[in-house]
Amino acid sequence: MHTCLQISEILRIIFAEVTQVIGGSVQPSYTTLYHLALTCRAFREPALDALWAHIPTPDVFVMCLPQDARSQPILELTLENFNQFKCTPSGIAAAFRVRLLRPLTTDDWATFQMYARRVCSLTFAKYDAESYAMMRDPGLHDSAALALLGSSASLPLPFPLLRELYWNDQRDVLLPCLQRCISSSLTRLVIHSELWPSAMVDLVAGLGKACPMIKEFRCSLPPASACAMLSDIVTCWDDLEILETGAVNTQALQHLASLKKLRELKMLVPEGHSLDVDPTSTFSVTFSLDEFSMTSARIEPLLAFLAPLKISAKSANLQIDTASNADDLDQLLSSLTEYFQPNVLKSLCVWVNRPTSFDNHSLSELSASAFQKIRAFTGLTKLNLSSIHASITDDEVLDLVSTWPKMEHLYLDTAWDWGVARMRITFHGLAGILERCPNLRSLGVDLDTSPPHDSPVYVDHQYTGIARDKVTELNVGSAECNDVEAIGNLLAGMCPNLISIGRACPVNLNYEDPSANIEWFDGEEKWEEVSSSLRGEVSSWSRTVCRIIHQQCLM
Repeated sequence: MHTCLQISEILRIIFAEVTQVIGGSVQPSYTTLYHLALTCRAFREPALDALWAHIPTPDVFVMCLPQDARSQPILELTLENFNQFKCTPSGIAAAFRVRLLRPLTTDDWATFQMYARRVCSLTFAKYDAESYAMMRDPGLHDSAALALLGSSASLPLPFPLLRELYWNDQRDVLLPCLQRCISSSLTRLVIHSELWPSAMVDLVAGLGKACPMIKEFRCSLPPASACAMLSDIVTCWDDLEILETGAVNTQALQHLASLKKLRELKMLVPEGHSLDVDPTSTFSVTFSLDEFSMTSARIEPLLAFLAPLKISAKSANLQIDTASNADDLDQLLSSLTEYFQPNVLKSLCVWVNRPTSFDNHSLSELSASAFQKIRAFTGLTKLNLSSIHASITDDEVLDLVSTWPKMEHLYLDTAWDWGVARMRITFHGLAGILERCPNLRSLGVDLDTSPPHDSPVYVDHQYTGIARDKVTELNVGSAECNDVEAIGNLLAGMCPNLISIGRACPVNLNYEDPSANIEWFDGEEKWEEVSSSLRGEVSSWSRTVCRIIHQQCLM
């Protein structure tokens, strides 16, 4: 063996090449690393370190134990093993999971610790017994997980090198396992849990001191009662780069604003939470971030939380979890320049949840004037207002987009199909958007597909205007498709590389009785034909028709 391959640092660099990072997640080539570990003694330790560094599920720890210590994964239920388990979703799920068959010996623990001490990243998946995929998942039974990872505190921590922990289990039965995984070596901790029993609250309350090196902390869906506790723990972290948590108090906001490395901040404002800032106070906090996100049940508490903030961010995402009326939406859009620095913001998304009452769509309908103040964000490359109901003409939308020449992704009122007649963007307006936004890659507008007889860009059934090769995705909102060939030809001329066409979902879609929206599904077939023709394919609907015709010819 060459002398260079006997240097551990060089081997780690080589084996790191086998551990790919795709889309921000690590995907090791486990088979390659396994064979490298068996190649020679020099390769064994660094290869095992790389092989066990990123563990996507804890059941692999049991599989490394002797066969007499664990059950074999059940690949399918048979008459022989069916009667051993309860005929319930949770019982069937338990049947497929690996259990321990006997108490672990000293040698068993030594084997477990030989591999566990190498783990740098560990994930606990969400447990959903009602899920068919979960029922067939040969994972780790709760009893085995608790025996391995929920053991006595007198034992050493199972993962001394653990840096990343992703906890998605919604139950409290495995909280002892979570407690045992918490250590001072953690730099990234993600806790996704809709349930917050007292044991979870107590555990999270101690994270500030238990994990002083945290750089990324994500804690989704905390209740309002946990916000004070979360405020206390974030003030313990000086190296934060990414934070997702519930709304925090003013002291925590000031601490976060002082962090030079903080680049992503995402907050949930629970119902009933308040900053308790005196309206007459001059209190304000200035943030400099890459991305800022905030979710709230209603617009009013969201605006109240934003009031003292001055945010310099490249991306802003605001989500309202309930339907909102036009007046509140107008107030929100008109006030954005008060909170976000216009010359910095590149991406803006405002999402409003699907309405629950469809009697009067005008209560939620905005006019073009509501968008006037966001024209101040002249550097926008992405704007997503797809869930906001608006009535807008060609001239109004062209006046609007003329302030965003760098726009790459634009979505206006394409989320919900209200099933009512109103002003929409014609092909003439669509051509104008393409002309004013040369960098456009994806576009969504509520399109009027009436023939553009008077349009100067449509001559003898051919598009003669500016084409944009970069556009690959188009959402047409509630547009009808009465002439598949003509519409397909026109869109192909406008966007030669268009491969995907999306549509708005009926705002009153009846999931229990899809036949109530039969017209929408008929339109879906026609737009699928247009989309397939643009890709040079035959649509699934057309293939079905061709198959029927072929079968009839053979009869």
